[in-house]
Amino acid sequence: MNFQILDADYTYSDGRPVVRLYGRDESGNSVCCFVPGFEPYFYAKAKPEMAGILKEKFKEHIKNIEPVLRFEPIGYFRKPVSMLKIILFDPKDVPVIRDEVKKMVDEIYETDILFRNRYMVDKGLGGMGWANAEPEKNLAGIEVESCIKIISRNVRPVDILRNAPLRHLAFDIECLPVNGVMPTPENSPIILMSLAFTPDFEGKKTLVLVGKDAKAGIETESCGSEEVMLQRFFDIVKKYDPDILVGYNSNSFDIPYIVDRIKVLNKKGARIKPAAGRDGRSLYYRRIGNVTRVSVMGRIAVDVLPLLRREFSLKQYTLRNAAKELLSSEKLEIPFLEMETYWKDNGEKLSKFIEYARRDAELALLFLLKLRLIDKYIALARVSGSLLQDILDGGQTQMVENLMLREYMKHDRVLPARPTGEMSDERYDEGEELAGAEVLPPKKGLLENIVILDYKSLYPTIMMAHNLCYTTVVVSERPDDVVVAPTGGVFVSRNIVKGIMPSILEDLLNRRQETRAKMKDANEEDKRVLDATQLALKILLNSFYGYSGYARARLYSLTLASAVTSFGRENILRTKDLIEKDIREITLKDGKAFKKDETTGGKHIVLSVVYGDTDSVFVHLLDKEVTFDEAQLVGDSIASTVTNSLVKPMELVFDSFARRAIFLAKKRYALLIMEKTAKGMKEKIKVKGMETVRRDWCELTTKTVEKVLELVLKEGKVDDAVELVKNTISTLRSMDTSKDNKLFDELILTRQYTKKPSSYKSRQPHITVVDKLKSRGIIANIGDRIPFVILAGKGLFVERAEDPDYAREKNLPLDVDYYVNKQILPPVERILSDFGVTGEMLRWMGEKKVQTETKQRQLFEF
Repeated sequence: MNFQILDADYTYSDGRPVVRLYGRDESGNSVCCFVPGFEPYFYAKAKPEMAGILKEKFKEHIKNIEPVLRFEPIGYFRKPVSMLKIILFDPKDVPVIRDEVKKMVDEIYETDILFRNRYMVDKGLGGMGWANAEPEKNLAGIEVESCIKIISRNVRPVDILRNAPLRHLAFDIECLPVNGVMPTPENSPIILMSLAFTPDFEGKKTLVLVGKDAKAGIETESCGSEEVMLQRFFDIVKKYDPDILVGYNSNSFDIPYIVDRIKVLNKKGARIKPAAGRDGRSLYYRRIGNVTRVSVMGRIAVDVLPLLRREFSLKQYTLRNAAKELLSSEKLEIPFLEMETYWKDNGEKLSKFIEYARRDAELALLFLLKLRLIDKYIALARVSGSLLQDILDGGQTQMVENLMLREYMKHDRVLPARPTGEMSDERYDEGEELAGAEVLPPKKGLLENIVILDYKSLYPTIMMAHNLCYTTVVVSERPDDVVVAPTGGVFVSRNIVKGIMPSILEDLLNRRQETRAKMKDANEEDKRVLDATQLALKILLNSFYGYSGYARARLYSLTLASAVTSFGRENILRTKDLIEKDIREITLKDGKAFKKDETTGGKHIVLSVVYGDTDSVFVHLLDKEVTFDEAQLVGDSIASTVTNSLVKPMELVFDSFARRAIFLAKKRYALLIMEKTAKGMKEKIKVKGMETVRRDWCELTTKTVEKVLELVLKEGKVDDAVELVKNTISTLRSMDTSKDNKLFDELILTRQYTKKPSSYKSRQPHITVVDKLKSRGIIANIGDRIPFVILAGKGLFVERAEDPDYAREKNLPLDVDYYVNKQILPPVERILSDFGVTGEMLRWMGEKKVQTETKQRQLFEF
């Protein structure tokens, strides 16, 4: 039978470990496959004669020791060294004996790989991958919540494109704010639990559980009490058997609150059994610093909020704002301080409260499914072999290490354990010496006709081209055929041995190209899976360079990381020289591009590199009239010439054409990009490192800067841009807080609340607001973006920060000077300064409302 692997763990049978694979089959049945017979092990670098000594000393833990030959993790070696494969009775024995074993041998390896991961790696299985199991027998009466339970010693990977028909359950809780105080599990009951299902549950798309006697309906269930309601929730989880549990801020709030509230109730005599996992274990969470990890074995816990933070740049991530911006949907609203009144009412207000709760669960499910938030993570699991829950919890390092472990095993190499905290600290200090990518200083000001060329997957292709790898870096043995990096690092040529990491990257690159080719003829469902797969392959391709210099990685080599960036720096400088000194000029004739002296006549375009940034080159075409097609011809010609000078598979390609561009500084520019579509040419403004994409600016700043850029880049009207800024300042000066609601909203700032107030070294405005909210009975969660405005008054502006709703309610005046001088003028001045416009001029014009009657100046006048 075939099933898709959702999760894995292990249990015991007759004192021996048994792997459990949880999944769902093609028909939609949940599956639990028990796999006996796999044994835990790790490696020790030691002579064969040590085997007997170790086995005798640790005979209660060690089942067997096999002398083997293995290569060490980092470095080029002609021959492997003697090692011992130490096979144990129990996975829990590894941490018991590894430190003692280490004292008796040269080194130990792979001592911290989880048993479930060890099994999947060794058998070629992976998270969200499909497996084929030959059932030895079916199991009945086993305490596992799955439709099909089997035992199989023979489980192998199978290639199936589509995902199994997964079941989704979204949930949300409402807690009673007694006397308007922020709820705590110790004092405030959970009063409503809302659920949303895909596919339906017993014909219901949604269900709201009410923790008291209330009027029931088709999708509303009266439970009579909080205790009964909570137990009913877990009974539904068991009966519906979801693969994915979905919530909004659920990992940080809902799940911890449910778990802690049940503990409080059970201490008082309740008998709630919060079994949520397919293994029958209770819902569980643990906090690691500011991060909460949730465990629902056999199922996937998906908190939509952190996924939205990763994928979308929003000013605020409240459910209301996110739903409005991303789903064009409205969240129902009930004032926090009135919730207790709504709950005590048994009529219309309670009905509204129930619909309010229902909507929250519906929105969480809509985010996941409509925005396809999980598609990419499923694809990453399938490509890397990591479990989906680990990836959702932020396992980029684990994905790289999973791939490396699989390939190392094929080549008889071992991986080291993760570094200790002390080792990581030493690496962090060492990493300070790592030079960054080369950024060519820009030609500042406004330029026209810019061709942007891009290196495809620059760092991965550098590693492939020069055979840069942990397994090729020269640490002792040095063959004759080597590659020397600009930084001095020495690597073995691919003529001697091909590195493991370049091989992985080459495979990922080829698979991505094949996947994108398959998309052309695929149906919609398959195309969606393939698109997520090609994106996952791209993410993994670009993860390996960062991993090489990551201080907490198993495999760490500053020599390798430095070599990659040094080749990158050398590459961009060589590209600039090639364009300006060798190519210099392109001639366009009869729809073709020629290098200088290759033809006579035609249109001659001189080239000048005006900016370069890591993997992009910006080439100024010194001709007043250039069409998109001409720019693309020039770009393709340059790219072809440069690519021919590179080591394969490095490649420079035409990326885009900017009609106009403003360069302010390194990594800070704005482009008017021209795009060719079926309906003709389309313009769009692309901004990097400028204030339109900074979330700590208010909306008015963003809108003003965007409009200024539009007037300058699209229309060439600098005077109109100046007039716009002047009018914006004038409007601010004359605003009435009680009437100008739209303008007030545009002045709201937000910053993320990342740690406890006492942990901040200096006072921050959003922390002032956090403290003020707390004094009013409202507790902000770490991770929230805190909205605030700056009020008029004396003293530091940090202390004058206030909650926008409170300021609006009390009709408190805002500090207009702060918004003019700290928000509007700085970014605008940086854009307009090249045209002789200063902040003082703008401030004076806005404050005095000076009206000027000047002739509109076009760009060429500047």
